[in-house]
Amino acid sequence: MSKHVIVLFLACLFLTVPAAANPGIVQSVDVNEVSEIDNLAVNSSFDAVTGTLTWSKGGIATMYYDSGNQKYRVNVDATLSGITDNSSGGLASASFSSGTFTVNFYALTDGGKTNSLGHLDGELYPGYSYLEGEIQENPSQLYGAVPMRLTDFDFNGYAWFEGLGAMGGLTATTSNLFGNWGNISNYQSPWSSNNTVVRILADETGIPEPASILLLGLGGLALIRKRRA
Repeated sequence: MSKHVIVLFLACLFLTVPAAANPGIVQSVDVNEVSEIDNLAVNSSFDAVTGTLTWSKGGIATMYYDSGNQKYRVNVDATLSGITDNSSGGLASASFSSGTFTVNFYALTDGGKTNSLGHLDGELYPGYSYLEGEIQENPSQLYGAVPMRLTDFDFNGYAWFEGLGAMGGLTATTSNLFGNWGNISNYQSPWSSNNTVVRILADETGIPEPASILLLGLGGLALIRKRRA
């Protein structure tokens, strides 16, 4: 998948530029197309009683475009539910049949995250489940992925490359660094982690096939990122 990335012009907030020869005409502004948002660095928490996986907070995210990238502070709020525990042989594995997420973007200088520059909302793509499993070669990590779609994208100067409603991709790698899940072998006990790296992709080619995700417990997964010409 090519990186359709942009340079965000804050000056684009002021779109009306008078033209001397044509007083009623305004200068058009190129719409920048986002292809990927990477490393949202969220906290993960699993509630075994309700079978709900939540993501919260966030760190610094990078938004990619055709010609570069831009970094923002982010705040993430996500809920994944409808769990089926597929754990086997001491390796944790589960699927979540429904889920929604929201990401708010802030300037890097906005340490308190008080003035959102824009946001996106998304959900699992209909008919697909978020699959998450423990990586055999590194039992201190969980990897998850699912096709998803954006339901809203509102960020001045940006457009979502595939458009709203199109199939995109979402992946998450959760590490036990600074976490509290002990020896996780199934989804029968609560756990949490302060180190989950999330990627949101404009199309589904950046995530492995569901069958490959299910093989996590059989030997791990080498992620090969497909790129569109």
